[in-house]
Amino acid sequence: MVIHQVNNTCSEIPTMFNDNVSNHNPAPKSVLVIGLSQHLTGSPIEKAIKEDWAKEKAYGIANSFDNVGFNLDPKDVPGTLKALQHELQGRSWDGILLGWCIRGHVEFTLLFEEVHSVCCEAVKAAPQTKIMFSTGPDNLVETVVRNFPVGISV
Repeated sequence: MVIHQVNNTCSEIPTMFNDNVSNHNPAPKSVLVIGLSQHLTGSPIEKAIKEDWAKEKAYGIANSFDNVGFNLDPKDVPGTLKALQHELQGRSWDGILLGWCIRGHVEFTLLFEEVHSVCCEAVKAAPQTKIMFSTGPDNLVETVVRNFPVGISV
């Protein structure tokens, strides 16, 4: 279990990888999963990550990815954008996944545009980083694997 600090709160997130050095597997792909579920449902994005990656569809591939949640706060847009910039600059990311909660609700269109712009700036600094879009909390595995194929069909 790894503790990630996101938006000034500590969240326990299971590490989604094992000792990749000893078994000669490549390092896990790091993916920042950005969501609004905390605001909309009271359930942090980390819960959706944990639940989706615990399903049978992720069997045998979860070790290939290190998924980290980031909870947006639409009540403090400047603060959440600054925290997002800090998170994006804090480590190297292979992927940034923008969840359905932020892009699937018309009332969050302006926030989505601002978040997407922050993500695009991060990609300019690290062009290998992919921006991904899911269709819901039960589509995180498919979204990541669609962008980073691991040889197993989900």
